[in-house]
Amino acid sequence: MGVVSVELPAQSRPTEFELSVGERKILQFKKKTQITAVAELVWNALDANATEVHVELVRSSMTAITDVVVTDDGHGMTPERARSAFQAFGTTWKTTRTHTEGGERILHGRNGEGRLFAFALGDRLTWESTAKVGDALVGVRIRGNADHATIWQVEETEPTWEKPGTTVRISVPQGKPLSSLERDDAAANLTAKLAFYLRAYPHVRVTFDGRLLDPSDIMVGEPIDLELDLPEEYAGEDPPPVVTFVEWNKRMSDRRMLICNADGIALGEHGSDWSDGIISFTPYLRANLFNGLSVDDLHGLTMSHSWLLDAALKAVQKHLAVRGAQISAEVVRQLKTEGIYPYDDQPATGTFAIERQTFDVVVTAARHALPNKRAARSLSVNLIRTALESNPGDLHTILEKVLALSDDDRRHLKNLLDSTDLTHVIGAATTVTNRLNFIQLLRKFLADDDLRKNLREVDQLHPMVNKNLWLFGEDWHMTRSEIGLTNVLQAHLEDHLGEGVVLEHELEAVTQPDGRSGRVDILMFRSRRDDNSTERLVIELKRPTVKVGPKELTQIKNYARAIIDDPQYSGTGSKWRFYLITYGYSDKILRDIRQKGRPEGLYDEQDDYEVWVKSWGEILDAGEKKLRFFQEQLNYEATDDRVTQHLRESYSHFIPESVARDGQSDEAAR
Repeated sequence: MGVVSVELPAQSRPTEFELSVGERKILQFKKKTQITAVAELVWNALDANATEVHVELVRSSMTAITDVVVTDDGHGMTPERARSAFQAFGTTWKTTRTHTEGGERILHGRNGEGRLFAFALGDRLTWESTAKVGDALVGVRIRGNADHATIWQVEETEPTWEKPGTTVRISVPQGKPLSSLERDDAAANLTAKLAFYLRAYPHVRVTFDGRLLDPSDIMVGEPIDLELDLPEEYAGEDPPPVVTFVEWNKRMSDRRMLICNADGIALGEHGSDWSDGIISFTPYLRANLFNGLSVDDLHGLTMSHSWLLDAALKAVQKHLAVRGAQISAEVVRQLKTEGIYPYDDQPATGTFAIERQTFDVVVTAARHALPNKRAARSLSVNLIRTALESNPGDLHTILEKVLALSDDDRRHLKNLLDSTDLTHVIGAATTVTNRLNFIQLLRKFLADDDLRKNLREVDQLHPMVNKNLWLFGEDWHMTRSEIGLTNVLQAHLEDHLGEGVVLEHELEAVTQPDGRSGRVDILMFRSRRDDNSTERLVIELKRPTVKVGPKELTQIKNYARAIIDDPQYSGTGSKWRFYLITYGYSDKILRDIRQKGRPEGLYDEQDDYEVWVKSWGEILDAGEKKLRFFQEQLNYEATDDRVTQHLRESYSHFIPESVARDGQSDEAAR
């Protein structure tokens, strides 16, 4: 006997339910990720024993998505089951079951929350379902609207199809972006969430926007189970919790750890996206103890299972290090076989070794973007090496313009480099090299009478010192001027330091009759604060023509005490450091600045302030000593050519014209 449709009585009307849970609770589902929302709708279809599930993105003439439609050939919903499922939050026929009807497959959802994920895609939701009751077909329509999120309508209808099945239609509000569904990797991201299910039930077909989801198309090798180092409390779990590591052959934008039952059926996500520039992967934390977790339970995993999550994290990190090294070795081996690896096999040390290690990381991350033709491939490899060797700042341009590396791939590569010791060492190497160059630059000016005579403090020396405040302590390098300190410093300036001293922010107003910047003493000032203290630095840069003696020494001490005693700062607990920096000082003050029991140069020391007198030679010697160890490790020598080149590149606006002209002449001669 064939299947017949049940004719509805004429008086049939929609049944309206109001969920007891608050609207805020329901609308929280609007914040779920879009791919996760689609996955939940697919899971609902699969839990209904569907063998065909199709996700369609309906687009307008303007190519914007207007509807998301999920169609399946599952057993559908009867009006009775629809009323039961939609009339209360968290209610579902799956609660007491582990398998689908007929025991055919493992169930995914048991919390009655999956349907609410649809609000992440749109505001108006409609289910049209046909189910079989005995030999007859019955139809039902369910509607929900984000404007009245607690109200649901269930209406008996004529059967929509001649066989069981369900269609869910989500209307997308105009202007709402569904960008994660339109990405090239959207189908792959959805595949990752369904991977173990699709492998377990190969007869099930799921399509997304016309593309069949097949894990074997994007998997690299077979999944690998990573053993976890767990405390005794998990010893009774059978099977024991495990992380299954699945590697993909294409970049995934959705890279969070999936929380699964022991069979690998994804129940939720945890943590933030994994960022790795070399490997695209998904970790599946599998344990039967996760069965039946609600959305709230998933949010609380960090408290209820912190040991397990920490063990999973460590296992993934350990495997990533091993697997990344394997892939990098394979890439390097291939480049050597092709004869285009730009380094020889000789042992490398110092910056050369760091450069080569970084090259291996970069070329491994960019391996899929390297051209196939030998000439273009060799050129790309050498461009990467040249950038690392001479101008790392060009690297991103090469990866973007030459290799056409995607934004995502470049972002993941940047994150990879930022999270490795290589980047920190290279950054330190660049910093040390630049600082050594700067020290030698100032020595060059101090040793040359003509250069020192032509060097103007206002628009040349001061800006260079301003960029290198590490000379006075590493912590001062990133500080800024304190605006509120200006008035106090200015108020005591003329009384104690004289008319020839100018606060740094007033330098532009100092000019000579010929329009050039004047020669004055400069007062720089910086502040830094934390929760417990405030420190302030005041630096007086003396002109080359001033030889510091007893007069200048008394002036800076009196100035320091006037500032400390000013009502605005008196008793505030701040620590002040005053530096008097000079090209040279008189023998008459040697006893004052070389006192027994004090560091050399410390002239006056109190609980709340210090006054130092230093020559440029002493400052540069101290800075060079701090850098000496790094200098040896880097095998770096600040030759005159290197110093001059660094001078032109970094301080071209602050150097005497004669030096700049010499540089242009040298380049022309080449």
